[in-house]
Amino acid sequence: MKTRSFLLSTLAVFIFAGCSSEDAREGNIPGGELDGKAYLSLSLQSHTATSRAVNVEEKPGSSGESKAGTVRVLLFDEEDVCLDVVNFDGLTVGNSGGESGGTGTPEAVASDAKLVPEKTKKVFVVINPYTDGNKGWNLAAETVKGKPWSAINTAIEAVIANVATTNQFMMTSAGKGTGIEGALTNVTVHKPSGYTNEAINQAKTDAKNNPAEISVDRLSAKVELAVKESFTTKPDGAKFAFGGWELSVTNKSVKLYSELITYDNATTGAVYRRDKNYLSDEQPDVSNASTMETNMDAAFNYLKNIDSESEEMPAVAQSKGTSLYCLENTMEAKAQQLGFTTKVVVKATYTPNGLTENSSYFSWKGNYYTLDQLKDEYNNTASGGLKTDLPIFLKKAGVVAEGVSDIDKAIAELTADKFTAKTGIIGRFCAVRYYHESVCYYDVLIRHDQNVTTKMALGRYGVVRNNWYHLELQSVSGPGTPWIPDPSDPDPTNPTPPGTDDDEADAYISVKITINPWTYWTQGVDLH
Repeated sequence: MKTRSFLLSTLAVFIFAGCSSEDAREGNIPGGELDGKAYLSLSLQSHTATSRAVNVEEKPGSSGESKAGTVRVLLFDEEDVCLDVVNFDGLTVGNSGGESGGTGTPEAVASDAKLVPEKTKKVFVVINPYTDGNKGWNLAAETVKGKPWSAINTAIEAVIANVATTNQFMMTSAGKGTGIEGALTNVTVHKPSGYTNEAINQAKTDAKNNPAEISVDRLSAKVELAVKESFTTKPDGAKFAFGGWELSVTNKSVKLYSELITYDNATTGAVYRRDKNYLSDEQPDVSNASTMETNMDAAFNYLKNIDSESEEMPAVAQSKGTSLYCLENTMEAKAQQLGFTTKVVVKATYTPNGLTENSSYFSWKGNYYTLDQLKDEYNNTASGGLKTDLPIFLKKAGVVAEGVSDIDKAIAELTADKFTAKTGIIGRFCAVRYYHESVCYYDVLIRHDQNVTTKMALGRYGVVRNNWYHLELQSVSGPGTPWIPDPSDPDPTNPTPPGTDDDEADAYISVKITINPWTYWTQGVDLH
């Protein structure tokens, strides 16, 4: 497959004293002393995909995922101190089309040359930067000049729309090698051998003929969910229907560049990265139940349970086959835990065999009941068992008043209209569960590299920038939970808490930028 790449030529030229800023913008060569500037230009070329394993391939981005409207090239000296920023606003670039069926137009248009200092030794590229006042990255030259790379590459809090909106996908240098030093790409500048136009033009030609290769990645990850045509429902006679899906536990922070991390048994061409909360001690503190939700809220966006009829239920309504974007969320091996791993929540209807499809039912100790059957089982129980468990559920769910004097009578008088779509959520974590109209929810952790088969090994879970995760539901063997899987609200009776294991002389420089294709993974999912 093919995607697109940007050819970026940084061309430095000797400018004589008396050169006006207008002359510099037009690329003219007036007479006088040296001014210490250079030129930069961009154009586009295609990129050829590499060989991948059977469960992963490369897919080009759509037109809306690949357009470069604003381009910033940060220039650095040998010590990684920023010298200047070169802008290419409004540059017309080509596009490969991708899965949206594009035709490969418009054709790439090379930009005019821009000026850079001779000391330029390294570059970092940012395309479509999020620069919304104090919320985004301030990449203005007056802000970043003189700052080391480490001070520029700070993590910010961002909603996904800031970095993944059609025609405004933010992309940055992909980097090479491990460690944070891999962010910046070394480049070679080309200085004229003299002050003549002939020498200057030769330096420009040398720069364009020897571009440095730079790949860029989208800052976002992409997730889509499908249902396999040959979907299997178990046991025989049970009925299942997909109802929607949504992402949960998505990161709120992102860096311009996250360093590459190596791991064992990696699929060829696969990468893993270190985000802001990669280490265990960088994750939210979930050791105290009273502060767990507050700490989780500070780091992640996630679906939450409700506690009363007055609260709105989270929407889990994405159609099968649709895609959503999220910020990168990676973890060291021991930090791959339920509360910190990006997941998909699936909403569905599952009706056990023997019950009317999409009817409401209860479960208790592995058995399923209609309301009348549940009441009969309760009446036939002398003590303990359902005699104890059913009142606990009904009172927690608010179906029966907490201080009712005659619980047997209250249960005998129960009718179906007393139970709503919220009952099973409010009355969660009890031995008795209520499924309103057979609706239930499933928790699906997103695997990164499926070649990593050792449990809790690095690279097994997480979502990485510029990676596209295709999850395909292939079977179901029972109902999920009637409540939303909420990582900050673990079951106190069967704990699976969030921490559970899962100006110098002129010179010329030429740089070629490639928009990397999405790394596309396929994950089969068995619901249970």
